[in-house]
Amino acid sequence: MRYLILSLVLMAGQQTSKQLADKGHAIFMEVLAGDQSKLPEVIRIMEEARVADEKNITNLYNLGRVYFYDSLTFNNPQSLSKAEAMFARILELEPGRTEALAFHGSVLTAQSQGRDIAKFMKGVEEMKAAIAKDPRNINNRIVLPFTSRGFPPQAIAAMGNYDPTADLEFVSNAFDQNMFFYAPHADVVMKAFVGEAYLKKGDTEKANAKFKAALAVPQPADAGERKGRELLDTAITARLNGGTVPLGSGIFSGCHSCHVSKPEKLTK
Repeated sequence: MRYLILSLVLMAGQQTSKQLADKGHAIFMEVLAGDQSKLPEVIRIMEEARVADEKNITNLYNLGRVYFYDSLTFNNPQSLSKAEAMFARILELEPGRTEALAFHGSVLTAQSQGRDIAKFMKGVEEMKAAIAKDPRNINNRIVLPFTSRGFPPQAIAAMGNYDPTADLEFVSNAFDQNMFFYAPHADVVMKAFVGEAYLKKGDTEKANAKFKAALAVPQPADAGERKGRELLDTAITARLNGGTVPLGSGIFSGCHSCHVSKPEKLTK
């Protein structure tokens, strides 16, 4: 009887961990939609889930993403270290998790700060390895081009003159004409970023075709999502008409661009 009670207690603890993890993830979607004031709540809930079950891979992965988001959005180096620890722990528990490998590599390049060349190259190799091991994984094909977006020319040269167009095209094709409740602008954003990649290569014709395709994506039904879409469309239209601000700044600069439905709550 004592062992039965103990088993029930353990099962209850695991269920609580999952419930907390699911709740934290749901609120994180609100953060990405624009309500960044809820970020501390997300971290608290996911950390509670981690204490309840330190081997919950899904929660560790999402917590790593949350810390990475915090580090990039609010320039928080402590969160960057915590993100690295979360993804490293996942790779200890399940070495085959290529999504964690991709994000871990991205974190390492950020931690290198352009000075630790060995750490930078290790990060690049991890991101490339994640794609090589699972080339149809959309996450892996997104992480490398988005991470390299801010690299200086010498860093791109060190990567073998990496061209993000193929990876971005792969992701864009996967999102084409698809609407996701948690990322209503994914199709628009990916088409726009493919256009930006072509523009960077000097292919204005292909770039403009992608920008026009992005603008042609049907408008969302939700009023908040439409407000977010207006901001995206304004930036894309400006770029299409010869604007000099790359699609990688402003509304496109953060992880929220695919999700934004509460633009009035975005941190200025």
